[in-house]
Amino acid sequence: MSGAARRSRTNAPHVNADRLWSRHMDLARIGTIETTGNCRLALSDEDAAARELFAGWCRDAGLTLRSDRAGNMFALRPGRDPGRAVVAAGSHLDTQPHGGRFDGISGVLAALEAVEALNDAGIETEAPLAVINWTNEEGVRFAPGLLGSAWFAGRIADETLDNIVSADGARFADEATRTGWRGDMVPADLTLDSFFELHIEQGPILEDAGAQVGVVTSVQGLRWLDVAITGRDAHAGTTPLGARKDALLAAGAMLVALHRAGLAAGSDARVSVGRLAAATDGPSTIVGHADLVIDIRHPDEEVLVRLTGICAEVCRATAAEYDCAAEVSERLAIPPRLFDGDCVALVEAAASALDLNYLRLPSGALHDAANIAALTPTAMVFVPCRDGISHNVQEYTAPEDLAAGADVLLHAMLERAGCRSDGQG
Repeated sequence: MSGAARRSRTNAPHVNADRLWSRHMDLARIGTIETTGNCRLALSDEDAAARELFAGWCRDAGLTLRSDRAGNMFALRPGRDPGRAVVAAGSHLDTQPHGGRFDGISGVLAALEAVEALNDAGIETEAPLAVINWTNEEGVRFAPGLLGSAWFAGRIADETLDNIVSADGARFADEATRTGWRGDMVPADLTLDSFFELHIEQGPILEDAGAQVGVVTSVQGLRWLDVAITGRDAHAGTTPLGARKDALLAAGAMLVALHRAGLAAGSDARVSVGRLAAATDGPSTIVGHADLVIDIRHPDEEVLVRLTGICAEVCRATAAEYDCAAEVSERLAIPPRLFDGDCVALVEAAASALDLNYLRLPSGALHDAANIAALTPTAMVFVPCRDGISHNVQEYTAPEDLAAGADVLLHAMLERAGCRSDGQG
């Protein structure tokens, strides 16, 4: 029987479900929209207020706070062996513009709750622990998303990070400084043993299966294509239908063709267009230029590359059918990421030992864990969200499911870090 199983059946520590839920509701009062939603864009005044509230809780729990160039927050709990690498957990506090109360937030608060449960139980771990808030995961105010973890993982250079300009014209380094979270910590200061991230599933699979916990095995790969469609501006009343070079019409046809290409690639494929912009918006003008962004995802890198090429060709061919031209360029390429087998096994063992109904599954959404998995053994815990709704003010996860997932996180971290209870040798 594993250590996690032994602890779960004796005097195992457990999270405080009421405290965990209460903190979700306290954070939800910052940047509230439409009663049940939140808008806290990265390094905004609302995000800064949420960070301060979280920082206060961390300090009250006896944790030491540090931050780095990206504004990532690290709340540190020492271990009995200061020479050991750190077992870390966390997620992000920033939200979508019309986001909910759980996406990202639950992972940060569950990590803090796991540490506080150890405090409550008088358990000292062999390895140090860290609770992490990664900056700008959502990628709404600053692009790209997963920004803080990408910089930490070495995927973005210092100067590039500093000079990213937000949608509202603010420079990243200036905003990190203004909010008080541009620190002097560097990635080499935090030697990671492992990283665990709890997150709401953002889909319906767990709820449909009646599972309280998801054991996440991988994150699928992502490609973004920018498509610039060029036709010719013209008058809607005087230009015959057959003489038009309508970029918006071509874009509409592309949406249908891209959807069909995704369906043809199999059930694991995801092809979406979430951004389409016309250069003109006059109701009597034929659009001469339009831009769109294609989001392509698949768990198999070979299929992802092939599907990306198919989508690019679909755009060029469809544009030509409407006497337009399409220029296609790749903005972002993130390969699929398998999580560490040992860490995944710890999550699964914890769920089993706690007698929870769980399901192994891949993640359809990107998470900071995908970046950190390139640096250290990593795994994720999913909890269900009602109707699979996320990035939406109606996003909801039940208190008992949050507590179940946080307990799994706690026991996986504890097994990885090693422990000693008061009065034990």
